[in-house]
Amino acid sequence: MSDDPNSKTCPSAPLSEGATLIGALGADGHVHHFKTPMIADADFVTKAEAKGGAERHLRFASKCETSGCKQWTGTKCGIIESVLEDLKAPDAPPVADDLPPCVIRASCRWFAQRGEAACRACHLVVTDTREMAHS
Repeated sequence: MSDDPNSKTCPSAPLSEGATLIGALGADGHVHHFKTPMIADADFVTKAEAKGGAERHLRFASKCETSGCKQWTGTKCGIIESVLEDLKAPDAPPVADDLPPCVIRASCRWFAQRGEAACRACHLVVTDTREMAHS
């Protein structure tokens, strides 16, 4: 895993051409990670945008934009920090017992930032709302 902060992958990126499709929201309200990455090509983006709200149902990964992203705090990604803080609440949903399969873990911003704790909470993040999915 590279220590270069500019070489990390955002695990909650918006749909764009070249983004990696890494998971889908299941009926249980949790993201289920794919074992095989799929790259969004122009045709996929066009079709997904026509249907609207792809990020409500699908998780994409792309290059972490650091200071170019509104979630960047200046030193780290604020999304995973907020999710892990919310998980301290007594009524918080449970995190995964085991690390889910992940096609981007080696370069993942959240894993580099918070390790296994981020991986165990990752399935709770729905990109479109920036909120945790509750079962």
